Amino acid sequence: MFILGKILGLLVISPTIFIALFIFTGLFSNGYNLKKIKKVSFVFGIILYAFTIRPTIDITAKLVENRSKPATTAEIQKAEAYVVLGGGIMEKTPIGDIPSESASVRLMHAAVLYNDHPKKIFITGGKVTNQRVSESSVYKSVLTGLNIPREDIQIEEKSRTTIENARYMSESLKMVNIKSIVLVTSASHMTRSRMTFEKYGFNVVPAPCGYIQNQKSYDILDFIPRSDNLSYFMRLMWEFSGIIYYKLRGYLQ
Repeated sequence: MFILGKILGLLVISPTIFIALFIFTGLFSNGYNLKKIKKVSFVFGIILYAFTIRPTIDITAKLVENRSKPATTAEIQKAEAYVVLGGGIMEKTPIGDIPSESASVRLMHAAVLYNDHPKKIFITGGKVTNQRVSESSVYKSVLTGLNIPREDIQIEEKSRTTIENARYMSESLKMVNIKSIVLVTSASHMTRSRMTFEKYGFNVVPAPCGYIQNQKSYDILDFIPRSDNLSYFMRLMWEFSGIIYYKLRGYLQ
């Protein structure tokens, strides 16, 4: 009953009904005028199904996330500072301005690393659109709330993109002669970020977090389409595109 309940629950909130509709239309539409619609519907249904199941997400995520392996404890200890990249904020929630989900994971990871190996934390992230406050100022409030001393946190509030993260943060780091950094960002974002900071001459020690992939064995639930899997897939495609674009622009080491 537990598995049946899970399956029924997933079916209610998943894209399954839309996928089934496309495939059904593709298989059973009749008439000459519907021939092209039939083919497109069937193919679209199959593609949408593939992009919304867990095995596809894991395969795709490994291609992106495994290009930058987590640093060893020894490598983290040798680095001179932590650099935490911005990942968005949510303004004016019932509890005030808060980090996005991905940014919250980055901050939690940075706090754990700091408690194990204390050193200065540099946070980068400005006002991306029409925000009232910078991302990094919100993040600093979170870290101080986790008992990290304010004097050990420095923020950069001008950057809006990954290349600007590296450009503006390099100015702050070079002013205090820091050349080796522990870079904290989402695993899917790490490769592009690492190569961008390396382009600015830093020795980058990767500390990826917020992995999309997992290593568990699959069961029937993993083959039921889920809308969050489609969101993961789009995020991974964004990073694939970002790496290609940054390479073409010469932003990467």
